[in-house]
Amino acid sequence: MWRVPGSTSAVRVLLAVMVAAALASITTGPSPMETLAANDLRAAKPAPAAVAPAAEVAKADDVIQVRHLIAPGETFVTILVGEGVSAIEARAWEQAAASAYDVDAVQPRHALVITFSRDGHELRACDYEIDKYALLSMRVAHGQVQARLKAMPQLAAVRGVVGRVEASLAASASAAGIPARMVSQLADVFGWDVDLETDVRRGDEFRLVYAEVRDDSGTAHPGDILAAEITSHGRTLRAIRFENEKGESEYYDPQGHAIGSGFLKYPLAFDYVSSEFGARMHPVLKRPAQHMGVDFAAPIGTPVRAVASGVVTFAGYAHGYGNQVALDHQAPYATSYSHLKRIAKGLRVGAEVHKGQVIGYVGRSGMATGPHLHYMLFRDGTYVNPLTVKLPATEQLGGARRFQFAVLSHELLDRLAALTSHVDLPSVSFVTPTDVVRSTLTALD
Repeated sequence: MWRVPGSTSAVRVLLAVMVAAALASITTGPSPMETLAANDLRAAKPAPAAVAPAAEVAKADDVIQVRHLIAPGETFVTILVGEGVSAIEARAWEQAAASAYDVDAVQPRHALVITFSRDGHELRACDYEIDKYALLSMRVAHGQVQARLKAMPQLAAVRGVVGRVEASLAASASAAGIPARMVSQLADVFGWDVDLETDVRRGDEFRLVYAEVRDDSGTAHPGDILAAEITSHGRTLRAIRFENEKGESEYYDPQGHAIGSGFLKYPLAFDYVSSEFGARMHPVLKRPAQHMGVDFAAPIGTPVRAVASGVVTFAGYAHGYGNQVALDHQAPYATSYSHLKRIAKGLRVGAEVHKGQVIGYVGRSGMATGPHLHYMLFRDGTYVNPLTVKLPATEQLGGARRFQFAVLSHELLDRLAALTSHVDLPSVSFVTPTDVVRSTLTALD
């Protein structure tokens, strides 16, 4: 079954990825994979922040990453405590950071990427994005927190993939050479417009352009999707990755409208929908009852994500709902997440959460017959179907950002279109060699 992405919700690429260096031509060979090499990579300086978790954390599925944009007045300690780390442990990490960098110099709107073990119990790594050239990297080694300064990875290439659906989108995309996590990332990009499990059928076409970055050891790793296109049922959907004024990367349609209105459609990586919204026979009470949410079947311990930024209004045990988290989002919307095995550390009433942040883990607490997430969405206090609700557009780029997006969008859409033909693409004329990539990825030190 189609699985939507898990906590990689912290993986990101900035607008600047395409304005890094003049890109060379693209050609189509017998393989569906095509590479747009960067002309100036050998001369380019290190790119903005890409994060490499600890050596023992080799797979994205093994960890949970939280990307925190630093607010004025925040410190390493206050940020870590806010993520559920004890004050004593947070101070130990700050002291380690101070051995390599002046921690009083941390800047607002710079990012601190925090890596936990998959169960959320163990803090494994912290990475502070100092600037476009340097990263403060903190890891646990031999029982102690160690810190060092690292250069940023460079853009190695921008890759394009085009393919046609045969059995399923997931299988066909994988066969075309798309990295596995990008296959699942498509569900977040296009989930509001098309069900990638049931709507995409044989003969439909997909195209992707994504970044590949090279770490300081010279190893190349896939970054995130920069642009994507799916043609299904006679219509074509396109998405462009772009950083908004809040410093958050979102996907926009070619007209500059945010896709998904700032909400993820799916709060977790699930196996299948075990119970839909509406009337049903209650599996425990054995009588007809209205089901006011959607049940996603998933293994116990699967991370559950906040579908949008918001404030915690409840985090505790709620009788039949078991362990539950409730969030208020931008009016008039609210969500709740029930039957959790446990709630994420540090989550408390009044705490702010960001879209994609892990807030709990799938369980079967309360009145449940098996492990699943009961997810509810409210509009003005009224239950609505999370899978069919039409959310209003909450963001449209304007002003200078709209102009920047238009230029980037033009470049990326050209590259998507060129994936099926032999064509020399023009160099990007508005580039600076240091604005290459800011990508969060899982890699080996």
